[in-house]
Amino acid sequence: MKGSNIGKLQKIDLEIVKEVVSICKENNLKYYMIGGTLLGAIRHKGFIPWDDDIDLGMPRDDYEKFLEVATSKLSSHLDIVNYKTDSSYQYYITRVRNKSTKVIETRIGNDTKYTNASIDIFPLDGTPNNKYLRKFYYLKIMTLRALMSLSYKDSIDHARRRGFLERIFLSIMMRIPTEKLFNPTKIKSLIDKEMRKYPVAESDIIGCLMGAYRVGEMVPRKIYGKGKCYDFEDIKLHGPEYAHDFLQIIYGNYMVLPPESARKTHFKIVEINGEKIDS
Repeated sequence: MKGSNIGKLQKIDLEIVKEVVSICKENNLKYYMIGGTLLGAIRHKGFIPWDDDIDLGMPRDDYEKFLEVATSKLSSHLDIVNYKTDSSYQYYITRVRNKSTKVIETRIGNDTKYTNASIDIFPLDGTPNNKYLRKFYYLKIMTLRALMSLSYKDSIDHARRRGFLERIFLSIMMRIPTEKLFNPTKIKSLIDKEMRKYPVAESDIIGCLMGAYRVGEMVPRKIYGKGKCYDFEDIKLHGPEYAHDFLQIIYGNYMVLPPESARKTHFKIVEINGEKIDS
């Protein structure tokens, strides 16, 4: 695996995360492995064998500080991109990219639409402590997220498992020229404004609704706790203090490997330092 396309991507991602972690340590910033990265650390002591990205979450204040200091501290072949730095960028979250490596996102399936090898940085925010207000808050953010996604129809993952009502809604909206009706940058700004409202330190439930599992990634703040170091490949990375509880909430019985049909990759390398790479 390590010599394959995915192995090359994992090596590049690991190099990026080492620089990110170094900046966090230097500036006393908190970060946590989340999602499949934490799952890989616990189940495989590193990458999930078929996974090719790294996800980190940072409490909002640390996230904003990271964005302030990282640009001047990253190596010259790395950069930071989010919707504030690039109006054509499709996502709300931040990516730290390796500019010398071209990849395509496999879920989009467009071999002419390149991006760069990268790791994802998610802001971790709080939520209302009242459960009814929290449900309304989730609905508001999910509605904005849906409108943002409909502004980039060529990037919607149609293979993703969705509920019946969501499939009906998507089927209808795909027939409407939503990309002409909505301004995605304004929608991202609205999401940003909403997500900043509830400080992590004052919230019972925290997380990032912009992740792959959306509301499923929102967990009690005590699960993150003070954090804990876990083995990840040849380094140690910081993760939630109660990793078992975190992973159980998102994945259920997370130690059981999924069927091969569910083992998805995200990217395919096509070029490193100007040299074409065979799949």
